[in-house]
Amino acid sequence: MGKRPLPPLSVLQTFCAIAETGGFGSAAERIGQTQTAVSHQLAQLEGWIGGRLFDRGRNGARLTPLGARLHPAISGVIAELEAALYQARASISVRSVAVSVSPEFSSQWLAVRLPDFCQRHPNIEVKLAVGYQCPDFQPRGTDLAIWLGRADAAFTHEELLTDEEFVVSSPELSKRLPPRWAIRAAPLLRYSGMRHTILDWQRWHEQVIGESGGEDGVRFDIARAVEEAPLFDSFAEMLEACRQGRGFALVRSSLVARDLAEKKLVRCFVEVQPAAVSYSLVYPPNALLNPAAALFRNWLLAQVRSPD
Repeated sequence: MGKRPLPPLSVLQTFCAIAETGGFGSAAERIGQTQTAVSHQLAQLEGWIGGRLFDRGRNGARLTPLGARLHPAISGVIAELEAALYQARASISVRSVAVSVSPEFSSQWLAVRLPDFCQRHPNIEVKLAVGYQCPDFQPRGTDLAIWLGRADAAFTHEELLTDEEFVVSSPELSKRLPPRWAIRAAPLLRYSGMRHTILDWQRWHEQVIGESGGEDGVRFDIARAVEEAPLFDSFAEMLEACRQGRGFALVRSSLVARDLAEKKLVRCFVEVQPAAVSYSLVYPPNALLNPAAALFRNWLLAQVRSPD
């Protein structure tokens, strides 16, 4: 063995990400870096080895014969290293699980249930990362992520909730709605979340209500209606405004179940449509080697399956 330092682990992980996704853009999305950073890291590895590892073309990046020989060895070593690190982490006296979750799911679903887990497992520390950032599944990073949509094929994906989308309002506002074209009667609320845009309202309106206007022949411009409505910083703030009768909110069923049960909100239109994407539990293959993560995963699935 020579004394030349080996390439950093992040460079080797980038190489594997390109090989397993077939492209620089997909690899960048998987590891949470820019495509430029991925290119630089690959160049660093190819410079260290002294040969090309990928052929680049319109259809993506394909391993060269040299890269194809190298990939199984590198990916195998990384997998063994991850397993050893997770096992070492699980053996320490203070057990913890790091969970990444979106603000909406945290405030509307997880927050009311999490005390049950803490009561059942008082010696486990739950570290919540609340936000829209991609989960960091590196060692000492995120163990589990509750994610809206499909995950990269490299991760385990377990669907949690199959949601419906519908419009809600306060009971008082619902009682005042006219019998026809009630969608015009109040502002259409939204918030600055990662997946909540004007397009959500347009999709609901066009697929469920249709594009026609009222009896006066005037077409309802839903995009303009949403643009002119108040924009809230968070889902929780938007929902509170909705409870106060300040407008309609387009919501997912899992996030308002408690409000509907307590009659703080009501479905003000009969139309319902399946949500385009669902909440899922996402984690790397070795995550459940951490006993705390395995306990949290099992508890979460039990909570999803149990009636409220």
